[in-house]
Amino acid sequence: MSSFEDANTVERDLEATPIAVRWMYALLLDMGGCAKFVVGESFADTDVARALGVLWLTDAADLNNSAAIPFPASRRARQGNRPPGLNFLQQVLRALRIQQTEFNKRTPKPTLPEPLLSNVERLGELVGLDELEREILGLSTMLATDTMLYECCGYVGSVSFNKMLRILANLLARPQQMIRKRLSLSGALAQAGLIESFSRRMRHSDLEDLLQPRNMDLAFQLLHYRGDPIGLFSNAFRAAPAGTMQRGDYRHLGPLLSMSGEYLRTAMADRRTGVNVLLYGPPGTGKSELTGLLAKDLGAELFEISCTDEDGDPVDGFGRLCALRSAMCVLSKRRALLVMDEIEDMFGATGGLSGLFEDRPRHKGWTNRMLEENPLPCFWLTNNIDALDNAYVRRFDLVLKLDNPPRAQRLQLVHEISGGRVNEQLAARLAEHVQLTPAVITRAIAVAGTIEKAAPDISTSVGHLVDATLAAQGFPMLLTNRCEALPAFYSPDLVNADHSLEELVNGLRHHQDARLCFYGPSGTGKTAFGLWVARQLGRPLYSRRASDLISPYIGMTERNLAAAFEAAAKDDAVLLLDEVDTFFRTGGGLSTAGRLAQ
Repeated sequence: MSSFEDANTVERDLEATPIAVRWMYALLLDMGGCAKFVVGESFADTDVARALGVLWLTDAADLNNSAAIPFPASRRARQGNRPPGLNFLQQVLRALRIQQTEFNKRTPKPTLPEPLLSNVERLGELVGLDELEREILGLSTMLATDTMLYECCGYVGSVSFNKMLRILANLLARPQQMIRKRLSLSGALAQAGLIESFSRRMRHSDLEDLLQPRNMDLAFQLLHYRGDPIGLFSNAFRAAPAGTMQRGDYRHLGPLLSMSGEYLRTAMADRRTGVNVLLYGPPGTGKSELTGLLAKDLGAELFEISCTDEDGDPVDGFGRLCALRSAMCVLSKRRALLVMDEIEDMFGATGGLSGLFEDRPRHKGWTNRMLEENPLPCFWLTNNIDALDNAYVRRFDLVLKLDNPPRAQRLQLVHEISGGRVNEQLAARLAEHVQLTPAVITRAIAVAGTIEKAAPDISTSVGHLVDATLAAQGFPMLLTNRCEALPAFYSPDLVNADHSLEELVNGLRHHQDARLCFYGPSGTGKTAFGLWVARQLGRPLYSRRASDLISPYIGMTERNLAAAFEAAAKDDAVLLLDEVDTFFRTGGGLSTAGRLAQ
């Protein structure tokens, strides 16, 4: 062994990955990174210098003060190994070339470390990557996870996309044109969302940024994960939890439910592309549960796209779209359905308030193409349909609106979930509260049942839990909901009206499409009479005050009023609009008024 080799072998970092060492030599020598790596008579990073076997070239007098760094000989021996007449940079270049030659002889064909190599191979088989695409994926992962290789990329400096191609051609010993093709938007790496393509970027950037994995969580999974290759994407998508709702819980959807199931069944049998279903409605109305029910009926697996990363931080809209593309590619050969929840951040409306205060989508063309070409059927869920531009809405095959179920279904849900542990009075209040969704009812009963395991009646606890949630949501609580019981002494004969109330009710029994206006001083029994009428007709009463409906935003008051009539019609209820003088105010005004609609 030569004195030069003997002086450097002990300084080589034995933990450095051989393939990373090979690429580090190439970046410093072939790509000009050594100019920034050498700083005066020292190195920008001593760990890199040690890994490449040239740390001994620095001033031994300063370095010997560190007990953590071993040196093979005295300072005089080191100085004797330096060729005379060369400056420090030239000496480093000469030493690096000698070390590179010796390394290539010892390790002519270094491979990716395990389990990265096995994970890349299995992932390549799963999504259809060829040999070069697997090599690019492995290099990209190493650049993102190997700190010393990352540092060497920084020494190369800012590069253009074309220079990046030259660098990759050198590192992988492949033609530039072949690499360009693999990094195109139509390539498997981009289609699977594995590597973000920057071929259209105009400005220069660092190499490690130009070849960055789209999902950094996946990069670290590739480096360490051992198991089923599907598990590599656990931070991008996962199996959706099993639902508890039954088909009967969605009978209010009418024929659309049957149409959805039949369409999806046919689309999956024909392997049709671009199949998308939009589900929208208030939170807690069972949108996620419905996707699970449909998947179960079709005998298909259901996977949900993650909204958060492994640290619990939210994933932005573009990141979730990339995760969706990965899921489409990875699961394309399975009988599977995908669900994307909370899509508001991916589909920004271009008009109205959202268009004024929010950023518009930056990847509209890509999103549209995904809606037209996705190989697996996908459910898209949102609580706010206004967040979607009509240009997106028209691209969905099926659009299902999930409102709160009718009163009869809500009442049945309370009895089924509680197992008879909620009394009839509270069950009626729960069912009559229009803003109270099945999710809130189900959770409150589950929590109360856990607290009072042996209690035959959990009504009190359920009432408190529901009221707390309603208050937090800004809705009227159960006790203040405008459906309170009539006093035991109530009689229409005590109401001083200018018309026979008994005759009025008899008329309503025969002609129920009526609109009545009650007016008079406060406390004269207008609201109580509305409740009595509803009782006589055997219908629930939905009472709304003007303050519940009026909104400062343009068009929202009208929308809230229409929703009140729609909810009453759906539940076959009597609608009482209190304080309607706020809507129909004249010069003199009305003291107070109620409008009864059936």
